[in-house]
Amino acid sequence: MSSSIPLFVIGLENDESASNLFMTKISAALEKVQQVIPDIIEAKISVKTQNPEGSQTHYDATFTVKTSKNQLVYTESDWDILKICDELIRKFEGEMPKHDDKRQRESIRKREY
Repeated sequence: MSSSIPLFVIGLENDESASNLFMTKISAALEKVQQVIPDIIEAKISVKTQNPEGSQTHYDATFTVKTSKNQLVYTESDWDILKICDELIRKFEGEMPKHDDKRQRESIRKREY
């Protein structure tokens, strides 16, 4: 479980300070969720920009997490890339209760006496 998950980012400038913070936050969220969902194979973020030469840039981001069983896809769009990051992390961490089997207690009705 201590192995890091490959994270691919497409369409985001590497020299921006916001992109470094974006990568750090997503990596931390992946490490956190990996404790509950250990079968994550890779994660990919695709960012599309609209009006990059204007005064404001609009971002459309798609966050795809590939597991051994299925693929989780989250999308978000906004003017602020850090807001998008926080929203994608919130959606992704919302998967944790769905996959956490250790939290379920054994029913007392199913016990054999």
